[in-house]
Amino acid sequence: MEAKFIVFEGITGSGKKTHIKMLTDRLREQGIGVVNIAFPNYETDIARLTRRPELDPFTISLLHAADRSLQQERIKALLDRGSVVISDRYCYSNFAYQSAHGVDLEWLKEIEKNVIKPHIVILIDLPVEMTMKRVEQSSIEDFTKREVLSRLEREREFMEKIREAYLKLARYNKEAKWFVIDGSQDLKTNQEQIWNAVSKELGI
Repeated sequence: MEAKFIVFEGITGSGKKTHIKMLTDRLREQGIGVVNIAFPNYETDIARLTRRPELDPFTISLLHAADRSLQQERIKALLDRGSVVISDRYCYSNFAYQSAHGVDLEWLKEIEKNVIKPHIVILIDLPVEMTMKRVEQSSIEDFTKREVLSRLEREREFMEKIREAYLKLARYNKEAKWFVIDGSQDLKTNQEQIWNAVSKELGI
């Protein structure tokens, strides 16, 4: 089986982490070697800088791009050894989030033009209102839940712009195969849709 690079994208609360875990477990049950990565990679000093509130969107964009650049050799090595690499966010998060802040999309693409292109991008699309309901129903501790809900409420309009940017990327980006999953459906339905897309790509 040929190594594949799979990226999951979506707004906060869309369920990416849950679907990544379920897909990873299912692939490993098939005897397939899977490595999970995530961006931002907060183990690096560069990624930790993105948390500084005083930084402007252009600087944040460059930091995210640099964080990704640091990981390119590792991604290449993993693919060369035949692993399936599943990433929680990639350059498309930079494109969607920072263009929603007003940064030019073409410039964002230019600064990340040399990254390894994924074979599949799975976009979990979900209305902002539903992501808030899911956070409310989640099992995370109350303080964290209140903090996330407060941020989502403040940034509702911004999150809508991000969602719109993602859907445009899914329509027009030709670097990878995009699969838009309707995240408002039940978990089992979503997971089967993801499995069908991935298993076909992997030839299993």
